[in-house]
Amino acid sequence: MTLQFKRSALEVVANAFADVLLPPVPMPPSQWATENLVVPDGPQAGAAWDLALTPYIKEPLDLLGPDSGVNQLAAMKSAQTGFTTLLIAAIGHSIDRDPCRMMIVQPTDAALSDFNRDKLQPAIESTKALKRKVAPQTSRSSEGSTTYSKKYPGGSLTLAIATSAADLRSKTIKKLLRDEIDQYPDDLDGQGDPIEISDGRLMSFLSSGDWKKVDISTPTIKGASKIEARYAAGDQRRWHVPCSHCDEEFVLEFGANFRFEQTFPHRAHYVSPCCGSIIEAHEKNALVRRGRWVATNPRPGAFPSYHFDTFSSPFVPWDEIAKAHISAGDDPQKLKTFWNLWLGLPYEIKGDAPDHKRLLERREEGITRGHVPSRGLMLVGAADVQMRGIWVEITAFAPNRESWVVDAFYIDGGTESFDAGAFERLAAQTIDREFPDAFGRKRRLDAFAIDSGYRSHVVYAWVRKNQRLHDITGRDTVLAVDGRDGWGKPPIGTPSLVDIDLAGHKVKKGCQLWPVGTWPLKGAFYADLRKEGLRSGGTSDPGGYCHFGSWLDETYFRQITAEYLADDVIRGKIRKFWKLKASERDNHLLDCRIYNLATAEYLGLSSLTDDEWAQIARIRGLPDDAWRPNLFTQLSAPPERPLPQPAPVAEAPKDDIFAKFASLNARN
Repeated sequence: MTLQFKRSALEVVANAFADVLLPPVPMPPSQWATENLVVPDGPQAGAAWDLALTPYIKEPLDLLGPDSGVNQLAAMKSAQTGFTTLLIAAIGHSIDRDPCRMMIVQPTDAALSDFNRDKLQPAIESTKALKRKVAPQTSRSSEGSTTYSKKYPGGSLTLAIATSAADLRSKTIKKLLRDEIDQYPDDLDGQGDPIEISDGRLMSFLSSGDWKKVDISTPTIKGASKIEARYAAGDQRRWHVPCSHCDEEFVLEFGANFRFEQTFPHRAHYVSPCCGSIIEAHEKNALVRRGRWVATNPRPGAFPSYHFDTFSSPFVPWDEIAKAHISAGDDPQKLKTFWNLWLGLPYEIKGDAPDHKRLLERREEGITRGHVPSRGLMLVGAADVQMRGIWVEITAFAPNRESWVVDAFYIDGGTESFDAGAFERLAAQTIDREFPDAFGRKRRLDAFAIDSGYRSHVVYAWVRKNQRLHDITGRDTVLAVDGRDGWGKPPIGTPSLVDIDLAGHKVKKGCQLWPVGTWPLKGAFYADLRKEGLRSGGTSDPGGYCHFGSWLDETYFRQITAEYLADDVIRGKIRKFWKLKASERDNHLLDCRIYNLATAEYLGLSSLTDDEWAQIARIRGLPDDAWRPNLFTQLSAPPERPLPQPAPVAEAPKDDIFAKFASLNARN
């Protein structure tokens, strides 16, 4: 009988014997990466890792080596800086030169799959030193590697997710790498902080001091950011570069010394803080290569912590930073993105809404209930289901995120059944209703969201019954939504299929459930509420300004300002969260507005270009440039005409562009 072996299996066995007989020669991780690592993705994909391109990676990478004397470090960074490659290089060096049991934690299963598919596995396949040691990825052999486990002589790498306590508690490890920790939940189903749970995997090595831990992340919200706290606990190192004129060192950072033109070409440049000389954009990379890390807060017990952003990144031109800043304007959502992804800094949210009486005083007489204003090119609605009724808000948005309350009301009635009580009247007052616009045309909702947090299966059934594709957008008109706590959540996430009914039976086609990141949206909405416009003596209404008609009563304004940003101490750590004011009982219309914002993002509110908005106006049959504020701001609504008469806002009882929307919104 002739035995046949796969070549890859023989190679792994042979290499294992070789590794036992010939122990690896000590080598700093940065040297190993320079000699071995092939970059898995990005602009340098397929090329050998070049230390000269990202010199700032060398120090933190070498501190992850076995002989550095450092156990832990943290890096608070922006996007496009190369720090993910640091994780790949640290993993590769350990597999080849210091094999042991390791774990890398990603925030979600999707993030883990992307990391393995796009970064880790390609690096293993293209780096000879790793391919010869890591067992091939196969699902048919317990000896092979998988998406969730890489096996090699002397150890293994576990790929875990921060939302699984089983993953985080499963193994004793020597090295722990955590990526994008700001996306981790604060608490894992009542079992504790995933960061603290994963720290427990290192416990067996604490007495010997032979352990490593690294946290890397883009920050989110100031005071709530996990990586901000980790950075502050360390010695806070910044990348200092020498002035090209006087050699004094300073940090390239966003502020008064960064100069640019407001219009293209931006001609971004930097004024050195030491001698006032001009540093042109083309000089940046040469300066960065001469830079060094300097601890700005050294003290006993402080571990190395790093902050690095796009200003010193070789991958991001200064003109692009200027462009991003100009584009963000005063839009809270875009400003948060700019601070987080471009500056690598946490964004500060002012958590207090303006006094509801101030909003009541700035109501506008020219806004007619039930009518769409001239610049309201996007019309959405949202509902919040309660035990004895349903709250609804209809909102129109302009391209600059200005908003108008078109209607707000409460539908009284039971909510136990999707085809009786309040639900029986919901469609007629929302998705089947026609809204006159400022030009005499009739509009219907572009999308309608309904909160499924209460009476979930009734909501799913109502959505299935009333689902239809919008005749212009080509997308689902009715969305079942579910609010998600946390600062790292997008305005509207990837939907999941809900196809089991209350009786446990599978439902044909089911219902899509859309997750909504409510916390950042509330911060953005409250920032918009504080903006002052024409009625406060300003020269114009700024982007995001919220318009309210005189027909809205005090109940409406009390509800939309019913929450504030509170601090809570959880296991010794301060956490920021939204809390209902002690003086208020209801926040249903606030929830409706947040879901309206999410639904507008679903339609592309923040991603459509000016040309695309202009095309929307043409498809709607509106005059040219209808989206421009200076042209139609003064247009009044047509005379009041008969409308369906929903109940007034009152307290609940105690007990080709739109046709292209599918592709346009794929980028959201």
